[in-house]
Amino acid sequence: MSNDVKLNNAKIQKLRAIQCWSQEELASASGLSARTIQRVEKSGTASLETTKALASVFGVTPDELQTSNKLENVTFNFICKYAWVIAFAVSSVCFGLWIVDILIPTLKGADFNQQYEINGNFRYLDFGGLSFFIGFLLLSLNIFIEYLNSKRLLKGSIGSGH
Repeated sequence: MSNDVKLNNAKIQKLRAIQCWSQEELASASGLSARTIQRVEKSGTASLETTKALASVFGVTPDELQTSNKLENVTFNFICKYAWVIAFAVSSVCFGLWIVDILIPTLKGADFNQQYEINGNFRYLDFGGLSFFIGFLLLSLNIFIEYLNSKRLLKGSIGSGH
């Protein structure tokens, strides 16, 4: 069993669902038994030959079906995916502090310039606006990457001709 490969069983199930195939139809298209497909989808382990057959029928490389056990990769992907939330949180804090420290006292009659002096001329609106803009860019980038990944996944499954 040293030739067993650890596969991403969720990805295999997703690729099969995109094709609207049952496990039996996938077995027929790949030349594998239905029992093999069931085992791969349940346990995520397969032989090299099974991995190659599944990759061929889905139109992807065998590497794309394998799982990645690298913690750094997961952490980096998590940070990239949710960095926009942090940027929006920073902008919310900056805008909130500007309202509490500058705007409310000014509306109550304090001198606007004096309020900035009291708070060390800290540029709440500049940092808030900048972090909001960065958050918007990160969110847009995240949505674009997800779109490209889904398009690539769909193209790979359609490109197999099934």
